Amino acid sequence: MLGLLWLKGLLSHLSGRLLGAMVGVALTVALLTSIGSFIVSGMASMTGRAIATVPVDWQVQLVPGVNPHAIIAAVGGSAVYSAVQPVGYADAAGFSAQTGGTVQTTGPGKVLGLGPQYRRQFPAELRPLIGAGEGVLVAQQTASNLRVTVGDHVTIRRVGLPPVAVSVDGVVDLPYADSLFQAVGVPPGAAPQAPPDNVVLLPLDLWHSLFDPQAALRPDSVRTQLHIRIAHDLPADPARAYTDVLGRSHHLEALIAGSGIVADNLAARLLGARADALYAQVLFVFLGL
Repeated sequence: MLGLLWLKGLLSHLSGRLLGAMVGVALTVALLTSIGSFIVSGMASMTGRAIATVPVDWQVQLVPGVNPHAIIAAVGGSAVYSAVQPVGYADAAGFSAQTGGTVQTTGPGKVLGLGPQYRRQFPAELRPLIGAGEGVLVAQQTASNLRVTVGDHVTIRRVGLPPVAVSVDGVVDLPYADSLFQAVGVPPGAAPQAPPDNVVLLPLDLWHSLFDPQAALRPDSVRTQLHIRIAHDLPADPARAYTDVLGRSHHLEALIAGSGIVADNLAARLLGARADALYAQVLFVFLGL
């Protein structure tokens, strides 16, 4: 009874203040709710942007002699994937070309072997500049060093074997050369900081015909990787997405222990997004309060 009388008096004499308090509480709740919605939306956007800028999610470097099909089966047991392509890496003692009556030579470099579907499945890795986007391709810096263009011949000096000449079909840029040529399995700080200046890319069948003999002679100079894009059915929160991807890659490492090493580029990118999202979350909550 006393409570009802107090409420009646409050409504009669302090209705303006009561209404103001109610509006203030409602605005505060609405503000915190809008900030929460903004944070959730922002984190989802950060996750999407981080994922979109990764050219290759996983790079699995195979131990020499391991069957790639067995590793692909293990990948399917760890995550749903939308693309997988083998890539051959071979050391070259150097390159040379004769153009305009002079001979240009370079120091050591790399020769990559790409499958016919590589450019379609991983379009961000190669950006055509001149000529075809497939066939025998020369990296932009290498073409400049050798002064070659489409139709010219480049001589590849193999390690321990006679040199071979190939005809250039196109010149390309490698926007993500740092990750493409990263040293998989090497502790941080121990790997070279810069990608090679001299790179030639060959169709995978041609690469095998030229460098399988080098692999038999110098197995340390030739290696094979699997480039993989997994399904991006990840949580919107960068922290949860990072944990999810890292768990999948660790599961794959356990399945292929002794047969390959995994470079998890996607988790590395999400790690940075996770830190940014945590900072933004704390900042906006304090601003709201």
